[in-house]
Amino acid sequence: MAPRSAPAGFWILTVAEGIMTAGYSISFPFLAVYLSVHRHLSMSVVGLFLASSLFITSFANIIGGELSDALGRKKVMVASLFLRGLLIGAIAWIIKADGNILVLMAVHPLGLFIGSFFNPAARAWVADSTAPAKRMKAYGFLRIGTNAGWALGPAIGGLMAVGSYSRMFAITSLVYMVCTPILVIFIKDSPVFKPREYAPADLKAVVTTLKDPDFRNFCVFTLLIAMVMSQLVVATSLYSTRYLGFNERQIGLLFSLNGTLVVGLQYSMTRLLERSRITTGLAAGALFYAVGYFTVGYAGAYISALIGVGVLTIGELAVSPGLQALGANMAPRQEKGRYLGVQGLFQQVGSSAGILLGTNAINFISPHYQQGPWLIIVCLALTAALGFKSLGRRLDPLADGLRDETPPPSVESPETI
Repeated sequence: MAPRSAPAGFWILTVAEGIMTAGYSISFPFLAVYLSVHRHLSMSVVGLFLASSLFITSFANIIGGELSDALGRKKVMVASLFLRGLLIGAIAWIIKADGNILVLMAVHPLGLFIGSFFNPAARAWVADSTAPAKRMKAYGFLRIGTNAGWALGPAIGGLMAVGSYSRMFAITSLVYMVCTPILVIFIKDSPVFKPREYAPADLKAVVTTLKDPDFRNFCVFTLLIAMVMSQLVVATSLYSTRYLGFNERQIGLLFSLNGTLVVGLQYSMTRLLERSRITTGLAAGALFYAVGYFTVGYAGAYISALIGVGVLTIGELAVSPGLQALGANMAPRQEKGRYLGVQGLFQQVGSSAGILLGTNAINFISPHYQQGPWLIIVCLALTAALGFKSLGRRLDPLADGLRDETPPPSVESPETI
């Protein structure tokens, strides 16, 4: 059932993110396989490269947040999307020409860095236009859009990988370039947005936000659960190829199952959780991640891996929109871009560390105890679950997503979802 009202442009952003994700997931989930199988790099080198790329670009979240607070959400989103499309096109050309691998390894993190400006700007745009209790639902709808793309893209990419990796990346580039004018035409900054003076992104901005102990703890738990979440694409694909004997098509279908379940169940899950504390949903989601990855690690057949991905996807339904909603709720009105940028920094550092941990664990631990890496991931998920549960005991109920029965002032929430 659709919401009664929505900020102007919200559905355009939702559809655009879905299209972008479809384009992205056609190619990038298979980058690790391309580098390992076709360029003959070891799993440790692939993991180090991808983890380093994410780590370098982590700080782009802070820059993107600061720029969106100062220049406006729309300008940052459009510029980030256009430049990212150009750089993905460069990757397609390098692969087609069988170019120098070092050039590809330089272009990829640059594209990630610029592309990372988009997320804090887009999430701040949504936060500008929704009341705190409505943000979980708003971010849930965005998740439905992105995962509609995620359901379609990997299946297409898995089929295309047999023929041409360069074509996969060329299509991704084209999708980004098509989405850019859509945002230019249909997205406008909310009337709530009031630009503030730009402060160059440095450690001072990070330290200022982290003086709040609850936000600091939230960022730490975000880092832990991001380490867990990041295992889905890189570690799962490499583990499935080496130890479970799956081909690219089967791996693509695993990712498509993940996206399809999010599309089908995200709204119902959001409705189920909207009267509960966000931290309760985050803790429960982390437990589902633990069970799901345990199942994937001990999968004896393809159906077992499908079940594992299905279980961990239930965790994703609660965790992904919950992280965004809670970060937006804890941020002061005029600093939402900054706070979401800092949260994004911790989340991306966690993703980077998770990829490095997962790939190296598969490389060095799995030869001696095949399922060992997944037991480490289970422990991280359980730790995050305990952390979110303890955080919920300290947070203000409104910040934690419980409804305020008094109508919010119009300046705080001009429109609702």
